[in-house]
Amino acid sequence: MKIVVFPGPGRRAEPGPFAVLRARGVFAVLRARGALGWARGALGWARGAFGLAAALVGSVIGAGFLSGAELVRFFPAQGILPHAAVAAGLFFLCFWMLYRVGGACGGFAGVLARLGRAGPLLRAALLASSFVLCAGMLAGLHSLAREGAGVGLSFPLPSLLALPLLYGLSGRGMRGLYAADALLVPLILLFVAANAGGALRSVQPAPAGAASSLAGVCLYVCMNAFLAAPVVCDAGAARGAGGGAAGCALAALLLGFCIAAVAGAVAGTGAADADLPFLAALGGGRAVRLLFCAVCACAILTSLFSAYYPLHRAAESARRPRLARAGICAAAFLLSAAGLSGLVRFVYPLVGGAGVVFFALLPRALFGRKRARAPATPAARENSLAPAKPAARADRIPAGGGAGPPRAAIF
Repeated sequence: MKIVVFPGPGRRAEPGPFAVLRARGVFAVLRARGALGWARGALGWARGAFGLAAALVGSVIGAGFLSGAELVRFFPAQGILPHAAVAAGLFFLCFWMLYRVGGACGGFAGVLARLGRAGPLLRAALLASSFVLCAGMLAGLHSLAREGAGVGLSFPLPSLLALPLLYGLSGRGMRGLYAADALLVPLILLFVAANAGGALRSVQPAPAGAASSLAGVCLYVCMNAFLAAPVVCDAGAARGAGGGAAGCALAALLLGFCIAAVAGAVAGTGAADADLPFLAALGGGRAVRLLFCAVCACAILTSLFSAYYPLHRAAESARRPRLARAGICAAAFLLSAAGLSGLVRFVYPLVGGAGVVFFALLPRALFGRKRARAPATPAARENSLAPAKPAARADRIPAGGGAGPPRAAIF
């Protein structure tokens, strides 16, 4: 006969071995799910930071940057590494400020609205500069294929082939821009890193006229950060998976490294007077030249997508957005056939001056009164450059036969 003894009120039953194993399994599953959720969050954060960094790097590195001709104009031949470090610090400061202000104002349209009377002028300057730069990038594709790769083309076929790609990616908004930059920017960085030996030979003290050279560095940073302002501000308004500060810091570090690598290689070989200083510093035969042209084409495409982004957002406010976008692409293509080397060189200093004014007024947008904050809806974030629609009047009866407001509110 088996006697079962039940525990009294002061005693607790000992759990069996199966109950212990079951409890341990439940806790293990919960811990595994927590670790998996943390890993997914970390992966999303890293993806957001890398996407933002790739978009920022792609907006700055163009054909002029990669060829070295643009860096020779703004950076001295001596003391490349200190000036590259200063440029990286300024890039991080500008990018992070734009990201924070864009998040606080609801996008680039909200930032311009906070700037008062200077907002429409800066918007017009940005759109005009972006249009000229788009035409210049299309012309650069044609000249790169004809002079760099040695392909005899009388018709600008590469520029014409780039238009459908530009039109299609712009229709996806920030996602299309992030996807293109995430694909092309790593190729550019790998090419620069593989040929970064010249930066080690440029460790020299700063020249005597360091103040004037630092002024050129500040002008260069303000110019590029102002052109990238719509992308950064809209990214700050969207937030996404996070990683804003990390993305801005990573972009600044990569830009500082590329400046030191390209300008250091040019300064180490004395090829500053060449048409393509970085290619002249690399040397090599036809294979190196073709590889350089391919990487330059990637850089032109990334800067082209970034320059076209504000034009695309402005076209979204038209009655027929697709027709307006197609018209902008066609006008940029026609302008690119006119030869824009002198015009682009004239536009660069003007954009730099506009960037200095913009960043001088930017603290007003962050700490000023919140009188014209743009709505933070997803539609407003996707179309942040479109002018806001006027609010409906209180004495207007809604369409469709609605009752409308009471008579006391009407009169």
